[in-house]
Amino acid sequence: MSIIATIAVPAAEFPLGALADIDEDVTLTVETTVPTSESIVPYFWAPASAGDAIIDSIEDEPAVSTAAIVDETDDHVLVKVTWNDRVNGVLESIRERDAIVTSAVGTDAQWTFRLRFPSYEDLSAFYTNCVDQGISMELVQLHETVSPGSTRQFGLTTAQRELIAAAYRAGYFDVPRRTTLVELGERLEVSDSAVSQRLRRGLAALIDSTVLAEQSGGGSSTGLEDGFDTEPEPDQ
Repeated sequence: MSIIATIAVPAAEFPLGALADIDEDVTLTVETTVPTSESIVPYFWAPASAGDAIIDSIEDEPAVSTAAIVDETDDHVLVKVTWNDRVNGVLESIRERDAIVTSAVGTDAQWTFRLRFPSYEDLSAFYTNCVDQGISMELVQLHETVSPGSTRQFGLTTAQRELIAAAYRAGYFDVPRRTTLVELGERLEVSDSAVSQRLRRGLAALIDSTVLAEQSGGGSSTGLEDGFDTEPEPDQ
């Protein structure tokens, strides 16, 4: 089963760290593509107002061969970057471990990547490669993928999903509330204490898998700093 990891890397340790030299605040968003070659993150969306400055800044990067605007909208431009043979660091580690970049966002402070790895072993090897190169990174999120029709979606167990759905339908989240934890427990034939714990864990998992999935920074450690000696424990 493949593994999804969201990591944050300081901008200075990524090949496009020169964004810090641009006068205005700029955010680059990777245009996700189906991998058809060894090319890693070749397209970026950037604010149109900073398009020329971004091209000049990117072309000064040692790892960049060429950079050009290939498409544009009213507010953004699509920049194509061709990397040369001097690419190393995070990008080279991603390529070596056959990871797929499903999303990435960069600012002058940091880059946040959402990566799909074939296995925990590949993820651990990726981390080791980065550490060996002195690259700092923070694990924002880590979870296993689920197949279509799986009983575990959005990080929720079946019991958690059923409870959240029942609580929503019964008006637990309404203002004012139309039901209580005790009433939910009676309906599901479990104690109000079990309902409370299951609801809190379920909501935390749901937020972690949705609201926080694409955000940068923050997040709890799940073993990255220790070399992935342990895998995330299944939710209860």
